[in-house]
Amino acid sequence: MGAPPEREHHMKTPSQMPRTAVLVEGALMVALAFALSCIPSISLPLGGTISFFTTLPIIMMSLRHGLRWGLCTAAVYSLTQTLQGMDNVLYVKTLGAMVAVILLDYVVAYTCLGLAGPLARRFKNKTLGLVVGIVVTGLMRYACAFVSGIVVWGQYLDEGVNPWIHSLLYNAGWLAPDLAIVLLAALLLSRVPVLGILEDTKKTQATV
Repeated sequence: MGAPPEREHHMKTPSQMPRTAVLVEGALMVALAFALSCIPSISLPLGGTISFFTTLPIIMMSLRHGLRWGLCTAAVYSLTQTLQGMDNVLYVKTLGAMVAVILLDYVVAYTCLGLAGPLARRFKNKTLGLVVGIVVTGLMRYACAFVSGIVVWGQYLDEGVNPWIHSLLYNAGWLAPDLAIVLLAALLLSRVPVLGILEDTKKTQATV
């Protein structure tokens, strides 16, 4: 009789990874997301970009490692996006508007992506949880863009344009396809067991 296949248990799952390894993974995810954001994409004339998987690495970090690591990684990424979008920050005229742009368009909008994992884990059905987690955080990002479009960017619209309706439709026009692209990619990647997306930590601990 052959020896038992012990090697099958040597691969570390997300819950078994040491802190340093998770920290390195988070840094790599931020770097990957930033690199993807530099790839030419579809930009709308008044702001907003339909990107190609830009936020996927950040969402993956949350799905793999949960709330703390997800939020920390997303927060760091939000700062890189703030620096990348500094032209928008400096475009507005007042300090209050600058702070609103930084918070609504960047820091809060991207940090909320770190909630995708915790939201997804509330569902027994992993696929349903994945969809809910990504869609809800996408709606949070949309809410930030919607409010920003009213309180900050509404003053730059042509006279007679309703800022509420404009922000509602305009931001949906770029965030909806962006969200759909990320969701489709995440669903495909969730089929790859080695990635450990939405790992069942209780089951893992019982079998190790």
